[in-house]
Amino acid sequence: MTAGWPPPWALIIAFQVFTASASIGRITTPYYIVSRACNALALGAVVADFAIKYFVTGRGDDLTSGIEFTHRADDLTGLLLFSALALRTLLILCIGSLDRSLLARRITCAVTFAVCVACTIAAQYIGIYPFRLVALLPAIGIGFACLGEASDDGVVRRRSILALGCILAVFAFETSAWGLMFKNLLSDAGASAYNMLRYRDPPPWAPFSRGQAVRNDVMAGERQGSTELLAETPLSRSADLDGALAEH
Repeated sequence: MTAGWPPPWALIIAFQVFTASASIGRITTPYYIVSRACNALALGAVVADFAIKYFVTGRGDDLTSGIEFTHRADDLTGLLLFSALALRTLLILCIGSLDRSLLARRITCAVTFAVCVACTIAAQYIGIYPFRLVALLPAIGIGFACLGEASDDGVVRRRSILALGCILAVFAFETSAWGLMFKNLLSDAGASAYNMLRYRDPPPWAPFSRGQAVRNDVMAGERQGSTELLAETPLSRSADLDGALAEH
C-alpha cells in the first residue's frame, strides 16, 4: 500500500502556516539576506496555496455549485502575480546590483509592475469564471508599492507599503488566503505603521496644509530614516515592494 498525497485542504493549511512563519522570520532576523530569503519562501508558499485552489480544489458559488472545477480569475491572478514577485525576490537575491541604486530599483519596479498588469489582464481571459473586480486589487497595491520603491523618500515609501499591505489584505480575505493576509498585515502594513511612528512621519496633509515650509530638521530626519531603511533594523525594511517587499 503506497502512501498518497495529503488532502488539498491539509496542503492549503500547511502552506498558509508556512507563509505566516516565514513572514515572522523575515521581520525578526537582523540579516538582510536571511530576510530576503524568508520573503522568497513566504511568496513561494503563497504561490503554492493559490495553485492548489486554482488547479485542484476550485470553488463554486450558488450559480456554479454543480461545476467540479471552478477556475476563478482571482485565484489565477494571485498565482501569476505572486509568482512574478517571488521571481523578482530571487533575482534580487542572486543579482544584488538590481537593488543597489535608485535607477536599478526604478527599472526593476517598472518591469515588475508591467508584468503584474499583464498577468492580471491574462487571468481574466483564462478559465471559465467571469471577471471579478477583486482581481484588480493586487495590481493596484503593487502599483502603490512601485511608486514608493521608485522614490528616494523614506516617508513616501513607508506610506506606499502601508497602502500595499492594506489592499492586499483585502484581496487575501476575499480569496481565503489567510497566510497572505497575515503576511500583509504583519510584515507590510504593521511594520510600515511601526516605522511611521518610530520616525515620526508627518500626516499626509502636513506641513503644506498651513503653508509652512519644510523645516531643515524634518528633512534631515527623513534622510536619516531613509538611510536607516537600508541598514540592519529588520522592521525598517518594510518599505520595499516585496513586502513585500520589505527589504531595504
